Amino acid sequence: MREYQLIMVEIRNGNSNGSQDEDDFHPAPQWLTVSYVESILRRVKQDSELSIKDLNIKAATAKGDNYASIMTRIKVDYVRGGANQPETEFFIVKTTYENDPFISNIFAGYNASQTEMVMYDKILPQLSELLEGTQQSEKLFAKTLHVDYEHSAIIFEDLAVSNYVLGDRLTGFDLEHAKLTLRKLAKMHAAAAVFNERQPGLLAKLDHGIFNRHTRAFSPMFESLFGVAAQFAGQCPELGSVYEEKLKRLQKRVMEYTERVYDPQPDQFNTLTHGDLWINNIMLRNKTDQNELDMLLIDFQFSAWASPAVDLFYFSSTSLQPEVRNKHLDALIQYYHKVLADTLRELNFGGHIPTLRQLVLQLEKGKFMAVTATLTCQAIMLNEETKDADFNGLLLDDERGRNFRKGMYNNKRLQENVKRWLPDFERRGLLDVFD
Repeated sequence: MREYQLIMVEIRNGNSNGSQDEDDFHPAPQWLTVSYVESILRRVKQDSELSIKDLNIKAATAKGDNYASIMTRIKVDYVRGGANQPETEFFIVKTTYENDPFISNIFAGYNASQTEMVMYDKILPQLSELLEGTQQSEKLFAKTLHVDYEHSAIIFEDLAVSNYVLGDRLTGFDLEHAKLTLRKLAKMHAAAAVFNERQPGLLAKLDHGIFNRHTRAFSPMFESLFGVAAQFAGQCPELGSVYEEKLKRLQKRVMEYTERVYDPQPDQFNTLTHGDLWINNIMLRNKTDQNELDMLLIDFQFSAWASPAVDLFYFSSTSLQPEVRNKHLDALIQYYHKVLADTLRELNFGGHIPTLRQLVLQLEKGKFMAVTATLTCQAIMLNEETKDADFNGLLLDDERGRNFRKGMYNNKRLQENVKRWLPDFERRGLLDVFD
């Protein structure tokens, strides 16, 4: 579930990492050849005589940094028809784990590749178009060069060329970065609601999020990590056996309870959620003398029509600095609501625009998402042990997988967050089993 993790081999969490060997990176697709790239550039540039002089391919996804797809960075030197001077461009090619039947079968059940290709090919450009010319207009997504349905691949602009990098997943976002993310998210949510209103029910067909009513292929991972969390709680002096027992009882209910958060409710505000919104699915451009601070949303393979609670709690539970989550979460939700409501009004949304109070009540109904994201998703995202960091390690019930998942709870930041938030969840009744 980690996409676009590395923009260049040399960039990892914003820092140089030249010590990694080639064996630490996933190989590039074999079909990514000169003739393949040349045919795409000829079409995009509208130049049938364009020719590639050099194609440099570098793996851009280290093992352990990306569980769901492979990123490849390409540098293209080409000459247009009738020209003498070569030009150079950089792109990122995103592909699935095409050579791994286990992972391919898992993701086929989630329509992951198909969802993301449709998002980048059909939906995201129209959401951007809706915002153009309004006061809410700003770039939200990376530009797509080509979507290849045959190879389940997407070719993006290389955001590193424009000085976009990843944030530090081990530190999390400060308040300024959190507000910027929610501003962009609110505009995406608003545009999606308007889009679905103008093309009734179209976006509602996207219903294969990480938690959905079609497959539970991820359940071994989530249930297992709930068990690890229960074991940690039982051994933690600040928590103890009461929390351990409650989490063990919840272990077999985690899928159902989280799926309920994803179920669209006719009497509430629904939208197209990002579905996997965390720090490594956000590209940042830091403030300089030439540029303002900016960010773009990436990775849409788990986008689903659902409550905004999906994105708001997934993001806030995995990607904020502890102080920001502990002290500013209510204010951030209020800020998100203002941008959402302002954008809906400017786009002449004909449906009901929720008041802040109505949104808060809706989010409270979906707050089990915060429990799941805190105990499981956060554990995966803060993991620093890369030896067994693959989907086999996440999903298989063997000694290797069990040890890998158990080791995630050795992370000190995770431990502190769990100790801070489990009592809050318990006071709200979120750890109680119910029908």
